[in-house]
Amino acid sequence: MELDKVRKKYIAELTVAGIVMAGAALLLFHLLIPQWYFGWFPLIPVFFYLFGLLSISLFTFSCSLGQDKLAMTYLTCKVLKFILSVLVLLCYGFAVGHDMVAFTATFIVFYFAFLFFETRFFLRFEAKLKLSKQIENEKITVHSNDTAAVAGGSVRDAEGGDRR
Repeated sequence: MELDKVRKKYIAELTVAGIVMAGAALLLFHLLIPQWYFGWFPLIPVFFYLFGLLSISLFTFSCSLGQDKLAMTYLTCKVLKFILSVLVLLCYGFAVGHDMVAFTATFIVFYFAFLFFETRFFLRFEAKLKLSKQIENEKITVHSNDTAAVAGGSVRDAEGGDRR
């Protein structure tokens, strides 16, 4: 159930970040550098938003398989994002070809902005996950019957509560 909450939080934050970044870029284009605006601009935030949805889906699936695969899934998503980004840039260059500098510069800014957002989110998630594992391990260690036996008592003393 916790994973579903994380997924919903990620999607909400991704949506807000995408809207804020797209709005800021539109303001920048229309107010400061209107000559650099190009018709294909709206596809850049949409690409990164859809890839964010894909990566949280892969992350959720990987987490359901086991938490030991999370780092590998994160790295796989980053490599996949890089490869798809290069393919998008190449396809745009060959198919459309005009405003290539503006498209590439905007794409790179969005690439790094979303990379920063995703990395920050998943680092916080990993830190919370490690903290909850540590707390769970401490609970097991503190409330374990074996602790009393190691500390000099016996398992029977620990179960019976005999403190001499």
